[in-house]
Amino acid sequence: MSITPIQGPLTPQVAIPVTPVRPVIPVTPPAAPSIDIDPGQVQSQILAQTAQQAAARQGGLAPLMADLTRAAGNPALPSPVRSAAAQVLAQATPFDARVGGADVAKALSQSGLFLEAKLAAAPQVSPMGQDMKAGLLVLRQALSAWLAGVPRTPDARAPARTPPPPYRAGGPRAQPAAAPSLPLDAAPSQIGQRLLAETESAVARQELLQIASMPAGEPVEAQVTRWMFEMPFTTPQGATVAQFEISRDGRGKGGEAQPTWRAAFSLDIEPLGPIHARVSLAGGQAIVGLWAERETGLARLEEGRELLGAAMARADFRAEIAVHAGAPRIAEPEAGRLVDQTS
Repeated sequence: MSITPIQGPLTPQVAIPVTPVRPVIPVTPPAAPSIDIDPGQVQSQILAQTAQQAAARQGGLAPLMADLTRAAGNPALPSPVRSAAAQVLAQATPFDARVGGADVAKALSQSGLFLEAKLAAAPQVSPMGQDMKAGLLVLRQALSAWLAGVPRTPDARAPARTPPPPYRAGGPRAQPAAAPSLPLDAAPSQIGQRLLAETESAVARQELLQIASMPAGEPVEAQVTRWMFEMPFTTPQGATVAQFEISRDGRGKGGEAQPTWRAAFSLDIEPLGPIHARVSLAGGQAIVGLWAERETGLARLEEGRELLGAAMARADFRAEIAVHAGAPRIAEPEAGRLVDQTS
């Protein structure tokens, strides 16, 4: 497209009066001192602030799923809320003996750790039904739209069941089965406010899991690939949530080229109680540590030790398997890293 100049009559000559002035020597102010901004330091500060805020709001996924199970079929809830609740509940895996590596890999993919990366790579593809964080965000939006203008009550969330916030190198901690906290005769607005408070807490916990899965600021050659995520299960006692941590240091022991993989998880399920596992794989060597906090769980682990060793031998691993009573030691968080409102 071309632009035609505007045609018009010639501008008449205009005399502009000029007032003589004394010459002024321009003075250049001293240059402000330059400030070097380290992008890495800025990012660390932003992450620290985000983690502190999320730690004060975070809460377990198990209580939310228990209350969603009770409320999802309530006709008093708007259709968008019931639909979003069903999407979140669909992310839970029925717990049985057939849960295996493929289920854990699927849970990692759909855990919410990679939501922003998925949206950046394929913005036209909806992650609904395939990502826990996406489901929680849609549920929060539906609840917020429904409750717009309704005053929030201070006791909307039951505080007694808040698990400790996840943090890097803190080790996984399971959430036991939760029973619904909503009264059967609760008013629709009370149901909505409780679900909204629990959803906001679950979203904050997702943010903490994402932060815990980020590189810790080491040099690139020393960075550890780490994923910390949670996997909800449905059981006869209610919703329970296992927590996993999978890492790879990429360096191998003693300068070897082969990486060292480490996996850890914790699960709290009846009647076994809390079960913890730590696995280290380097080349063909596997070191496995199993812990049980109840006698029932300890006996089950002892019974399965031989089967586990045979399975690892079939996979060409030289395995060292140890079974312990109690729980593995968990590192304490660095001072000031997280501010937990419940502490």
